[in-house]
Amino acid sequence: MFGRLGLKYLIVAAVTVVLSNCVYSEEFNYQQTQRKISVQEEFGDYMDAVRQQIAKNWTPPDIMEEGHATVIFKLDKNGNVIYSYIKESSGNKFYDESALNSIQKAAPYQYFPENTTRENITIVYSFDSSIVSANHLKELVEQSERYVNRDNLKAREIIDQAIKSIEGDPASYFLYARRCKLDKLIGDNEAAEADLEKSKMYKIAYDKRRIAKCKEALMQDETPFAYFTLANAYELAGDYQNAISNINKAISMTELNQAYKRYRAELIMRQDK
Repeated sequence: MFGRLGLKYLIVAAVTVVLSNCVYSEEFNYQQTQRKISVQEEFGDYMDAVRQQIAKNWTPPDIMEEGHATVIFKLDKNGNVIYSYIKESSGNKFYDESALNSIQKAAPYQYFPENTTRENITIVYSFDSSIVSANHLKELVEQSERYVNRDNLKAREIIDQAIKSIEGDPASYFLYARRCKLDKLIGDNEAAEADLEKSKMYKIAYDKRRIAKCKEALMQDETPFAYFTLANAYELAGDYQNAISNINKAISMTELNQAYKRYRAELIMRQDK
């Protein structure tokens, strides 16, 4: 899958199925194991279909270089979502909300397999993504990190390679920011200043592209979540007026969502500072 903002995303989904309509006793470990194997056999193809549906409905937000969140959700036998919630947060409300939104957006799922008598299942689903490519660029960034404070010249040399591999792409702003820090550690203040300016320049271009993509997504599917992500795109660009305007639209479409109201309060507070 390719990120809609230029660089390739690495997306990994780990899924665990839990039998919510069975009660296990600690004294019957053998039975537990047998039942779990039975679930895997019954729902193997079904879970492949669930993965595919969620993958089609999830685009990881480009607000984190690395992201991970775990969601627990329950399905009834007709494939309807009974509930969903974050078990392990990414630490970023937009990333978490995108994961929860994809679970709901992908519904309804398929009917349960004909050979099962289960009324519902609980699924533990992990969302993982990286803004850098899954191969060469990611390896360079990780390799550079290993040299930081041990051999900063070597660390910067590796980041140089990473920058050259995506030369001119606005998404390289975070690489220039990393190199700026290394420049300072090395004592090359002139290079640090130049890299900081490059990072700012590319960040502005990246913010504009992100806003344009969010607007495009909104035109295709006008939902509270689409306004929510557009509001975040404006906030990241420092445009609080448009951010507040769009979160107000999200709230008007779903008055019960307290998360959107809390976000609006945060935006107003940041704007006033």
